[in-house]
Amino acid sequence: MRLAFASDSAYPWFNGGIEKRRYIIMRKLAEDGHDVHCFTMHRKSMPGREFTRGGIRYHCVGEALDWEGMYRGGSRRRSIRMPIMFSISLFFGIFPYRFDALDADSFPFLHLFPLWVYAKLRGIRFAITWHEVWDMRFWKRYLRGLGIGGYIVEWLSARMADVNIANVSTTASLLEKELGISRGRIVTFPVAVDSEEVRQHSKIRHGKKNQFISVSRLVGHKRVELAIKAVAETRARLLVVGTGPDLEKLRGLAEREARGQVTFRQSLSSDELFKSLLESRALVMTSAREGLSLATVEALALGVPVVIANTTSLPSEVKRMCIKVPEAELGPMLNRILKNSARYEREAMGKREEVVRRFSADNAEQVYERVLSR
Repeated sequence: MRLAFASDSAYPWFNGGIEKRRYIIMRKLAEDGHDVHCFTMHRKSMPGREFTRGGIRYHCVGEALDWEGMYRGGSRRRSIRMPIMFSISLFFGIFPYRFDALDADSFPFLHLFPLWVYAKLRGIRFAITWHEVWDMRFWKRYLRGLGIGGYIVEWLSARMADVNIANVSTTASLLEKELGISRGRIVTFPVAVDSEEVRQHSKIRHGKKNQFISVSRLVGHKRVELAIKAVAETRARLLVVGTGPDLEKLRGLAEREARGQVTFRQSLSSDELFKSLLESRALVMTSAREGLSLATVEALALGVPVVIANTTSLPSEVKRMCIKVPEAELGPMLNRILKNSARYEREAMGKREEVVRRFSADNAEQVYERVLSR
């Protein structure tokens, strides 16, 4: 198969869960002998505008903005400037090429319209991958008076795809319920881990530190402040891995409420991240809006306990494997883990094989064959 993927950001030059999920899928397909291309925006750390890495051919079709340019209203929502830039440059960048199928991330939606035109002109299968589905209430909170316009764009986007790929069953259900897409036009493909990467790291023994870890973009809805306030109720440390527009605000909060207990690392390699997860007593996941959360599933696949706030939107198949507590109980729960770490680690270790089986990219080839056949 000759396959193209499109998104404005690419892992590891933009280290987000959605980006890493796509990279795992693309790399697995490339390993299986398929011709895989990724159309994205250029970032300064990339080796060029056209290059091959991990068997994937990258095409950079515009210059990405930094964090300040990507977000507006503090860290509340994405700026429209970068989606417009990507949409225009993407159409002209991809048009000379022909593929068997094209898979584009749904958000931020505007790029889907020129891609739909491209797919029709080229006569190729067009798939859209969904990590979240937003209802009208959410759109009105997100864009205020323009919320109805955002919802209409989302509704139209789902109808442009020949196949809608949902990252988990919850997303698939919302595509049906909120956007009216028939089950026959939806494929559920829950990918979050590279099975071989997990198995290699699981063989390495790391000593546990008196430490918890949070892995997240540092934006408002990720609520990393809850993890900082929770660890302030313990005698442990917190390693915060991630970057974003809220970095300095969170540093200030840590200095005021958990002085000497919080370390910020803006970037870790995959090996460094897995090592830090294995050294930690638990991952603390506090995001209010979360489609799947790769860091959560990676921790579970490594046998590391995961503590989540009960207000998160994680899908049920992930939630049931985590330790779920009310926001006010996060601190006491971390103290219980510190006192009974062997018990919680043993329980987490018992879930590893199921997590790898359910959330790996091992069947990527079959999924995209289904995209082509529908």
